[in-house]
Amino acid sequence: MNIIFPENLLPREILPKIIPFLELENILLLTGARQTGKTSLLYLLIRQLLNNDISPSQILYFDLENIYDFSLLQSLKDFNEFWQILKDKGIDRQKKVFVFIDEVQHLDKPSSFLKYLHDHYKPGLKFIVTGSSSLEIKKKFTDRLTGRVYSFVIKPLSFREFLEFKKEKELAKILLSFNLHFWIYAKHPEENFKKISQSHKRRLNALLSEYLVFGGYPAVSLKENPLIKQRDLMEIYSLYIRRDIKDIGQIDDVSGYNNLVSLLCLQIGNLVKEQELAVSSGLSRPTVKKYLFLLENTYVLKLVRPFFTNKRKEITKTPKVFFEDVGLRNGVINNFDALSRRVDNGAIIENFVFSQLSKENDFSQKISFWRSQAKNEVDFIWHENINEPYPIEVKLNYTHKQPFPSGLKSFINLYLPSRAFIIHLGEPAFLSFKKTKIYVIPAWAI
Repeated sequence: MNIIFPENLLPREILPKIIPFLELENILLLTGARQTGKTSLLYLLIRQLLNNDISPSQILYFDLENIYDFSLLQSLKDFNEFWQILKDKGIDRQKKVFVFIDEVQHLDKPSSFLKYLHDHYKPGLKFIVTGSSSLEIKKKFTDRLTGRVYSFVIKPLSFREFLEFKKEKELAKILLSFNLHFWIYAKHPEENFKKISQSHKRRLNALLSEYLVFGGYPAVSLKENPLIKQRDLMEIYSLYIRRDIKDIGQIDDVSGYNNLVSLLCLQIGNLVKEQELAVSSGLSRPTVKKYLFLLENTYVLKLVRPFFTNKRKEITKTPKVFFEDVGLRNGVINNFDALSRRVDNGAIIENFVFSQLSKENDFSQKISFWRSQAKNEVDFIWHENINEPYPIEVKLNYTHKQPFPSGLKSFINLYLPSRAFIIHLGEPAFLSFKKTKIYVIPAWAI
């Protein structure tokens, strides 16, 4: 193994979830947007193997953005020749070999390559690979790999991870107590807040303000100069357009695509109607539909579907749009103003809540929103099953002196949830409505 590890590799919360799969024979696939830390996770997994006394000679790493490594694997006429490559690098065929391949989608036929070697040489040969575009992965990974791959999506940093990257370990430790499961199941959550000092709360709010502007891309989070952070975010989007969209998506009308993305940036938290987007962007409806598919499958945004049980009284089809990272969204529209000076601050808080929930145990499949035909609405509904939905309303700042949110009231009347949540930038509060406990939660604690 000839790898130069970067200094001060920082762990990710998803790492402990991946490590157990190193012991299994199936291929490990890490996907996600560019610059979200997939390569660093490969290094951390290699370090884990070394800590488990796996010999360095039994670990191979190929970076397919390196011309030499790419040519070596791309030029194979017979996949069995791969063993000669491993032998030339000093591996012992009598022991298990761990092969790490970064950006595997660059191979013309990665599916055939992995399937053949996995089927013929497991369990002695274990592959751990990354790919930056689910669009290209889906295009090149055929159904023949079904049942042979464990996939993990690597997303930008959660707010707690962001604190770790900012070396705010004490604050990050405080947030270990808080997540959606905590709020759903804790008997006396108010006790946890009593332990947090006012100075810590002020610091959490200050760092949250930074996160809400610049987001959670790892490399951006490590920078201190706001101008450099702005430049990095704009460069990430530019690279995305040059590689993932123009080449992989085969889009010639990059200008039209950018116009649509900018429109969507201004509509976060709103209903997405393809015909209205087509009229506003000057694109055809089929083109808008295609571009929305590309944006979801390249981890730029997510279309959140409505929650419903009564189709006659509730919206059932039209989704709402949120960006996977609010910093990238701000970079697209080139607006890095502080939250206090923005007219879209409420939408940004709502997008933040979505991204936090979607990172928590990959809850993105369990997140919906609710809207009745009478236009009563709740920002998010989290549900493990349809019989226990939990409504989540997002406000910029909420006090018990304000009217109770009408959408939340309507949902509680209809579904009688045991708990409901209001997330905002203020202090915690604990209320009730009918038999439902209402928890007013500071945004940093979700």
